[in-house]
Amino acid sequence: MTAPQSRRILLAEDDARAREISALVLQTEGYSVSMASNGTEALEMLILDPAVEMLVSDINMPGGIDGIELARRVQQTLAPLRIILLSAYPQDSFTDFPDNVAFLSKPYDRRALLNAVGTSFRMPEDDPIN
Repeated sequence: MTAPQSRRILLAEDDARAREISALVLQTEGYSVSMASNGTEALEMLILDPAVEMLVSDINMPGGIDGIELARRVQQTLAPLRIILLSAYPQDSFTDFPDNVAFLSKPYDRRALLNAVGTSFRMPEDDPIN
């Protein structure tokens, strides 16, 4: 297993406080974390930085690209990437939830976030969820 220090995560979250706290939790565990405040910014960052291995994104974000659309675009245009989507709404409330994407319910605590990220990194790259 690869050490967290060599793992790169992009965190896309429009709530600045939630973004900063989640990034701090991940960085404290040794992950390298970049942050985006909306889906458009996240997509641009992913295109420019192919070394990112995981996208952790809120579903409900302003700016034209929500987390589900972001996940779909990433799956269609970029190399395999682990994706975790976050929402306060239940996963089954999203009829268009993409395949091979993990879900983490908000609010989540430190342990739940680290467990979701760790579990996703332990899955094979071509099937990060199932």
